Amino acid sequence: MRLLIAEDDLSSRKFVKKLIERFTDYKIVAEATNGEELIKLVVREKPDVALVDIGLPLLNGMDAIKSCKEVIPDLHVIFITGNDEYAIEAFNINAADYIIKPIEFPRLLESLERVKNSNSSDRNKKKDLMIKHNNSYIFIPMCEIIFIERNERKSVIHSMKGQYETNEPLSNLEKILDQRFLTSHRSNIINMDLLDKIEAVGHMYIAYFKNYKEKAKITKSKFHFVQEFKASN
Repeated sequence: MRLLIAEDDLSSRKFVKKLIERFTDYKIVAEATNGEELIKLVVREKPDVALVDIGLPLLNGMDAIKSCKEVIPDLHVIFITGNDEYAIEAFNINAADYIIKPIEFPRLLESLERVKNSNSSDRNKKKDLMIKHNNSYIFIPMCEIIFIERNERKSVIHSMKGQYETNEPLSNLEKILDQRFLTSHRSNIINMDLLDKIEAVGHMYIAYFKNYKEKAKITKSKFHFVQEFKASN
């Protein structure tokens, strides 16, 4: 695979190069030291993967990559940065990974191998929801998410393998989730594929899920969306 490195710190750039050059499967075709140069080199070299530091001068790495993807939508991006605040935004543009410095070689190699082995037809398809958990990030397959509820200041993700908490509001998560999910209530987003039964209770409905004891809420105003979804699938 053809790689481009975008990193303004010389020592960091040399370190990444040294790691990558140990493997013949990867070839570094260009190096950028600022965001504007990154765009020019991506357009000219058309690399398979760009390893990008977000804190680039002139134009930050995130904005530069957004411009690159307008020209080359299939460009794979691995962000390598000391800043974790752009992680959700990175996932929204289908970044292959988001690695926090200091770089650990096994993590970088794993990311490159995952890109290399990925099916090109699935490059832009979202399969996982990424959430921050302590000082790391967890990837939850969307097919395993049963529903999400807002509980005080946390969003609780109910999945087949357990529950996870995140500070992300439901409005942000709604933008990331794919078409199988419906915001059924101001405090709930449900996976329509896993919906098993609906029961009318007072002025709302209760959603039951396959092989899961916890329940979600559906407002009367959203009930017809549920009917339309089930009728079309």
